Amino acid sequence: MLDSNLDSSRSSAPFLKLDSEQRAKIFAALGDPTRLRIVELLAQSVEMSGSELANHLEISLALFCHHSKTLVDCGLVQVRKEGQTKYSSLNRCLLAHCLASIKGLPNANSSN
Repeated sequence: MLDSNLDSSRSSAPFLKLDSEQRAKIFAALGDPTRLRIVELLAQSVEMSGSELANHLEISLALFCHHSKTLVDCGLVQVRKEGQTKYSSLNRCLLAHCLASIKGLPNANSSN
């Protein structure tokens, strides 16, 4: 699943070390139109429930859960549970770092 480099993003580490394999997994997840739309929706809010996201996307909750798992596995989405409801939020730090890595911005990991 996630290695310790990705886990550090959850503690707001200022610099993430992502190797090319980890970045490829993230960009592969974003290569699906539904998952890209999930990320876009989460970028517009603090968090949303799975039901809210599925409704916005006009897909079943089961299909949303399938796509959500891929985004969680690569670290782009974080999930918290409150009662029976699961809320998703975007790992903005990780997304920004991945985008910086292909743009050559100063905080990008240039070793790969």
